[in-house]
Amino acid sequence: MREFRALVSAGAEYCIVPKVDAYALGYQEAANDDPVTPAENTITSVTYDGYGKMALISIARVDLGSISFDRVEFVAFDLPAATGLDVVLGRSLLRFTRFQLDYASGELRIEDAR
Repeated sequence: MREFRALVSAGAEYCIVPKVDAYALGYQEAANDDPVTPAENTITSVTYDGYGKMALISIARVDLGSISFDRVEFVAFDLPAATGLDVVLGRSLLRFTRFQLDYASGELRIEDAR
């Protein structure tokens, strides 16, 4: 069990988790940086410093508050430390949610939209 500092981004196609955490979860391919023989589940994506290759993994369960999501796709990628973030929650998770922003009370509610 680990708690993360996260950014919610509808502009990100996938959720992002640090390589070390993906590796600790059992996804050894997250540590494979070999450009000659990449893992089968390696994808190429645009990153903050150009194009990058990263492992596409499916995390068994993601809890967001009291809501649980099964088999959510993440990419194993290290965000720059300067961002102060651990993970990005992208469309591979957000497509299952509904957000309600109540300006009067200053509250954001996240609901399961499945």
